[in-house]
Amino acid sequence: MPSAPFAVRTEHVACPMCALDRPKLYRERMYRIADVRFDLVRCPCGFVYANPRPDGPTLGKMYDDADYYTDGYNLGVETENYFTRRDELVAQYEGEIAKLEGELGVSRGDLLELGSAGGFFLEAARRRGWRVKGIEISPPAVEYSRREMKLDIHSGDLFEAPFADGSFDLIVADNVLEHTTAPQKVLEKLRALLKPGGHLYVIVPSYVNSPFFRLILFLQRVVPRRFLGAQLVKILKLDPDADPKGGGYPYHILEFDRATLVALVERAGFRIERVEGSVPLPAEVFKAKSTTLRVLCLRAIFRTLDFGMRVGVLPGARLTLVARA
Repeated sequence: MPSAPFAVRTEHVACPMCALDRPKLYRERMYRIADVRFDLVRCPCGFVYANPRPDGPTLGKMYDDADYYTDGYNLGVETENYFTRRDELVAQYEGEIAKLEGELGVSRGDLLELGSAGGFFLEAARRRGWRVKGIEISPPAVEYSRREMKLDIHSGDLFEAPFADGSFDLIVADNVLEHTTAPQKVLEKLRALLKPGGHLYVIVPSYVNSPFFRLILFLQRVVPRRFLGAQLVKILKLDPDADPKGGGYPYHILEFDRATLVALVERAGFRIERVEGSVPLPAEVFKAKSTTLRVLCLRAIFRTLDFGMRVGVLPGARLTLVARA
């Protein structure tokens, strides 16, 4: 929760995907800022979004809160503060960048990360020889990445960033689009910033707008809560009222699925090269020191789901997309 109270203002919006304004209630009281609750609605086109949603100034104040990087950024998957995981994340991102370099056939160039947070991905890319820049709207994250990582970060909005069109070989947007109010315009701007033939690397959560979420909501009536545990109930977003923070921040104001993500990216002028599903592996299960029967069963379930999503048999709870300008 915010360290200091602030006024929460909302605005009614049409579907950010197709501009229709005929939604049906999808998940009541899903998220919260202070004492204001937010419903998720679903458009006939299949897109899920918060409506009414927090307005621009409210979102800005939310990301201005340092506590966001404990309660909001980790999405409940991690139990540690984001900044304390610096070494772990830089090492993890080095591996991801190496894999991406092999896929794209490039080893270095000019890289921009939209939503660079503390700069851990940028630091990993810099270690591998990339020339890196970032854009971040959270003042605590900008201050940290400049002070601790000595990175070149634009503090503020994408559309105000001082970068010329055609400046970058690779643009990364990892868990960012779901926080934007106009995803189509964001993607079009990123397309303009890329050099001809440059690549876009996008990761978005897709669990809430998936058959899995709808199935789990149904199955929770028969699956004992004690088997999942309080932390997994929170991660799976089964009961916002069970969270002492009342659902916490609105993790996302948009909820993608594969069809809507692909359509938006193609509409922005990109050619899709890869879309892969996966599932985040929760720390409460995979970093647990004890290996009880419950933990072993949950690990097996998550590993099986992740494999099925990566080979395309199951719809992903998280989507990774690579596209070319």
